[in-house]
Amino acid sequence: MHTKTLLAIGVLLLPAGALGITTQVIQLRSVVPQLPAQDCSAARSGGLDFAEGRTPPLPPEAPLEPPEVPESTPPDTLPTLLGADGLEVEPPAETDPTLLPLQPLEGNPQDIWRVGEVLRRAEVGERVRMTVFGASHTGGDYWTGHIRRVMQSRYGDAGHGFILPAALYRGFRNSDINLCRTDGWRPDYDRAKTSWGDHYLGLGMSVSSSSAEDFGWVETTRSNPHGRAVSRYRIFGLMQPEGGTLTARVDQGPPLSFPTAADAPELLQAWIDVEPGAHRLTVSPQGDGEVRLFGISAERAGPGVIVDAIGIRGRQAKSWLSWDEPLMDQMMTALDPDLVVLAYGTNEAADPDYTMEAYTADLRAVLARLRQTRPHAACVLVGPSDRAIKKSRTTPWIWDRTEPVAQVQRTVAPEFGCVFWDWQQATGGPGSMLIWRQYSPRLAAGDYIHFTPDGYTHSAELFIAALDDARSLSLPPR
Repeated sequence: MHTKTLLAIGVLLLPAGALGITTQVIQLRSVVPQLPAQDCSAARSGGLDFAEGRTPPLPPEAPLEPPEVPESTPPDTLPTLLGADGLEVEPPAETDPTLLPLQPLEGNPQDIWRVGEVLRRAEVGERVRMTVFGASHTGGDYWTGHIRRVMQSRYGDAGHGFILPAALYRGFRNSDINLCRTDGWRPDYDRAKTSWGDHYLGLGMSVSSSSAEDFGWVETTRSNPHGRAVSRYRIFGLMQPEGGTLTARVDQGPPLSFPTAADAPELLQAWIDVEPGAHRLTVSPQGDGEVRLFGISAERAGPGVIVDAIGIRGRQAKSWLSWDEPLMDQMMTALDPDLVVLAYGTNEAADPDYTMEAYTADLRAVLARLRQTRPHAACVLVGPSDRAIKKSRTTPWIWDRTEPVAQVQRTVAPEFGCVFWDWQQATGGPGSMLIWRQYSPRLAAGDYIHFTPDGYTHSAELFIAALDDARSLSLPPR
């Protein structure tokens, strides 16, 4: 195996180290930032925010103020809430989400201090990375997107972080980055109908194609306050027998080729350095074989914060156990997160056949795998949010499995040096999703499972308050 270092003036082959990773580096320092014109008419897209025909100026160097949380109006009347046994239960005591008390992180004091230490390091100018895994709450990047905006406004923008260049499904999106893709990519993730079945999923997902007609691109935003500059793209993919050639292009620059053929499966990591500024990176197969991509990380040099949002709708924490372990370890080592957040639980609570005993065993196996690859990272388990269901047209019932799933996380987290944050209690407790639905503007979606964008913003503020509370522990506990 070799490490390839490709410079703008030539190619140099050097022997590589261990780890089974092929690294290819391209430096394009001579390329002037110049976004191409918008052209996504033949592709599915998400999060586009273009101002037609012009590129906005680069963002200011000073941190931006975090977005304001919109004010909400409490409902005049509250619904009658029924528990799983059909008996009436008391509604949450506090019905105004702007007045909810702090829901702190729970766990061993030294583990809470370690979470706060990540923010304290960012505060003094260090570069830190928060990597969030989860299901639809994370995959939509509204909750994590607001966390990213606040953290980067405070401590500096180190880049958008991890993103898949071709959406897994319709509705797949990320905040503050522009995405565009053709429809020919084959998505793969745990229990996907189009899965290859070989478990080569990187950090839980991949897209693949062998057609030169397919492309996907990621681009800095043109009008949003955040996400308007990048200085490095890191491409993650699969080296494999009969693998094709990956073509990448920055803006209007020349196509760059990355062969993915190898004797055995291993991780490809390609680094493309560019002049700091606004850029579009387009990736596509050359057409000589299958190209499988695990994701791209868009980053900026210097201090600041990266917040990765790695979420797939409908998944549970145990999906980690289906990922190829060596590839997962290599990608986690490459990203090297300082804080890992696992925001699962809603789908575990939704499955009535999933016993708490089985969930406990699976969660322990997942956290053991996490600690194997990132033994010293700070870690937070985010519990399931509140959920309700309408048993009749007018009568809502509280979903009764949410609290038991949260209790499993609360119990297991300290065994692995993690802490727990109770999302259901943070929003007001059982029944709060129904009340959030009645606010103006609405904070909960009509399925009583998800939030509206405003609701995710409120939820993010509650989580940030818990992180800030941990940050206030200036001395490690004895």
